[in-house]
Amino acid sequence: MLVPGDDGPRVTLVTPPTLVGGVFRLDAGTKELEKEGLGVQGGMPKGAVSVLGRYQRVADHSVTLSLSGAYGGIGEPDAVLDGMFKGFESGPGKLSVASGRRDFTPDGHAGPAIACEVVKMYDRAYAPACAWAEESDAMLVIDFDPGRRSADSVDLAAFAKTTAGIHRDVRRPA
Repeated sequence: MLVPGDDGPRVTLVTPPTLVGGVFRLDAGTKELEKEGLGVQGGMPKGAVSVLGRYQRVADHSVTLSLSGAYGGIGEPDAVLDGMFKGFESGPGKLSVASGRRDFTPDGHAGPAIACEVVKMYDRAYAPACAWAEESDAMLVIDFDPGRRSADSVDLAAFAKTTAGIHRDVRRPA
């Protein structure tokens, strides 16, 4: 459950103009996505702040990277992680889990623990969904490429490493 930290948030989450070394460019941030009806702030406890971002691949705008997270303190990171995946799995896009959750530490024990699964979206394409949940923040990252037509075409370990890089890029000291 997200709860406000005793001393306020230790980190904030941002949506930088580009991610993954400039491969993805910000298409819409939290305010724009909330106007599209995609906001989650109403479900957040007092003191938690939601952050949303949709990025498009610069070379192919049909490929999107979506971020959904919050900062302000995590009471039980494992419960938050489970909640993020369950909320995503029951959301729009006709989702089904194609490959169960696996845990990664792509940067070793000094880096974030990343949980990932493969989902089938819109009954046609497969996507990696990876997330982290820590005491100060949590985020779910999805890489949707309509050309991915099989679960085997998803490299979870590679996307976990990408997600660890996003972890570094979106977190800022409060």
